[in-house]
Amino acid sequence: MKVIIGILLSSTVLASLPVRYTQLLSYVQEAPDQGDTATCLYMATTGSVELLLNQKYNIKYPNKNDIFDISERYTLSQRASARGSWHLKALNRFNKGWAINNKDLEYNAYTQDGQVNNTVWNRPRDFYDLPRIDIPEKFKAKKIFIRGKNRYSKYVVKKIDIENVKKALVENNAPILMNYNHNRWWHMVNIVGYDDEAKGECLHTPKEQCSGKGAFYVRDSLGKVTHLRDYDWFRVNANAAFVVTLDE
Repeated sequence: MKVIIGILLSSTVLASLPVRYTQLLSYVQEAPDQGDTATCLYMATTGSVELLLNQKYNIKYPNKNDIFDISERYTLSQRASARGSWHLKALNRFNKGWAINNKDLEYNAYTQDGQVNNTVWNRPRDFYDLPRIDIPEKFKAKKIFIRGKNRYSKYVVKKIDIENVKKALVENNAPILMNYNHNRWWHMVNIVGYDDEAKGECLHTPKEQCSGKGAFYVRDSLGKVTHLRDYDWFRVNANAAFVVTLDE
């Protein structure tokens, strides 16, 4: 009986969610294109921090190199202890009280001759001498779900997990880090909104497995601000999600 009551209470809370949630979209900092540099964890984490800072200081529709356009190379190069889940190891790097702007340490996924620029992983010799941005030191993340055996797991997310991601967005007014298996590669993105009536991309998922109705607003590391992806695309491919907040 207690289990049944718990399910009913959960359903009541979820039923009260708005049809769409778009309050965070105006604070999203456009991501650079990560290309084939395998840096998605750092891209997505940086995107969460940028959004929260833009939100805190009411910087809407930020442009490239605006005050909180943080260099992803800073995130790659900054040292921090790895505490907790591997999904969150990049977030600890922001609790140092400073960061570097993209204009002072720009991220380029490819060299001039079109080759993958693996040097983005190298810490510049003058890293600690570059101009700094002062930022708060209280970025935190809370698990929404982790399912499956590892970061490559598929078909492990339940429909209630998708609803709980939506609930976390609304209740925290904060971005979500979500990991999924994308065409046999694990990949991390930001979820920054949703619309129950929108139609989103299904990408590498068979069309018959996507409803075609309901989608998340995603900030991916593709050189775009946001785009829509079908809820069922995440239900099939995702395996972990965390809400990122700035607690002061």
